[in-house]
Amino acid sequence: MKVTLRKFSGEDTASLVSLFHDTVHTINGKDYPMEQLDAWAPVLPDLKKWRTRFKSSKTLIAEFDGKIVGFGNLENELSTIGLLYVHKDHQGQGVATALLKKLEKNLIENGVKAATVEVSITARPFFERRGYRLVRENRKMLNGREFLDFIMEKGLTLKESNDMKDKVKKKKSFRWGDLFVNKFFDLLIVILGVSIAFQLNNLKLESDQQSLEKFYLESMLTDLDKDILECHENLENLRSDHKLIATYLRKLQQPDPTPDSLGIVIVETIWFDTFDGNQDTYSTLLASNGFSALGDRAIRSQITEYYKQYQSVEHFDKVYTDILFQFYTYFSPYCDFATRQIIDASVVEKVQTRNNLLMALGQLGDSIESYTEMIAKATALKKSIESTI
Repeated sequence: MKVTLRKFSGEDTASLVSLFHDTVHTINGKDYPMEQLDAWAPVLPDLKKWRTRFKSSKTLIAEFDGKIVGFGNLENELSTIGLLYVHKDHQGQGVATALLKKLEKNLIENGVKAATVEVSITARPFFERRGYRLVRENRKMLNGREFLDFIMEKGLTLKESNDMKDKVKKKKSFRWGDLFVNKFFDLLIVILGVSIAFQLNNLKLESDQQSLEKFYLESMLTDLDKDILECHENLENLRSDHKLIATYLRKLQQPDPTPDSLGIVIVETIWFDTFDGNQDTYSTLLASNGFSALGDRAIRSQITEYYKQYQSVEHFDKVYTDILFQFYTYFSPYCDFATRQIIDASVVEKVQTRNNLLMALGQLGDSIESYTEMIAKATALKKSIESTI
């Protein structure tokens, strides 16, 4: 099977998400229960977020006879392997291997010395066969469900082939002197090992604690970057809607206002993205008592304070969603949403039209403040964490 690889295009999004859903529900079904599969690959995915994720990472597409049969990507500023999925009907045909080799080559070109990847129970044997070793078990929360998977790693610059070493070594004849010399050094190594064993053990305990803290903080940085990106996108849309409504309200104050742009205002306002948030690391810290691994009390407090802001944003989103539902119900008889045209011009003269616009405008103002505060807190927390690690 001849597989060709190419770069991701925005038009691939729907096909990749469909492949992802089918593969998870078919291939991973033997290792995960249905409720976890539904949380992992929901029936109604957010294509906008998927497209953003694919675009912000280095995503490769695998094709066979013009059909997409797999994809993989590099994430975290192109330093780790993120996604690697193969079509359910093309398992075991070399697609994953071809993608993985190309991703590893890109990591080497980026100066990365070890490939790191988070793999499912199902995928672990595949990565083990390709030289990856287990770093640790990983339990995480995803859409309200706890998952078990694994963090694995593979050195990209070390040459570990014993066969190659055997070829370059010259054969030597056996000599008793060599045996005694070798045994002497073996004994010396044992003596030195015993003398420093306790010290190494203490250092290891301290190192493990520091490694765990660093892992949590680095994971939280990833979540914060996603939050900041999502908040900026939502904030830009909210400000645009606020400007549209405010501009049209000024038109309503003029004599004989026309419905020329009201349809655009209505349709654009109804198209609203709520905040999903990226709090997997925070949920894991809460569920596993992981806060004890964070040594800086100020950062612990700052993390708790930041995620309280989620409640504020989610509250505004809920209230605004309810307002938009009323908005939609009121304007439906007067507006053709497909063409953005007003079909009954009498709506312009109605007091309820102005009231609905004012109600939406007021809520948009509150939401803009909430998102602005969210970005400020996320940025401050990110700066504190970066100064620590």
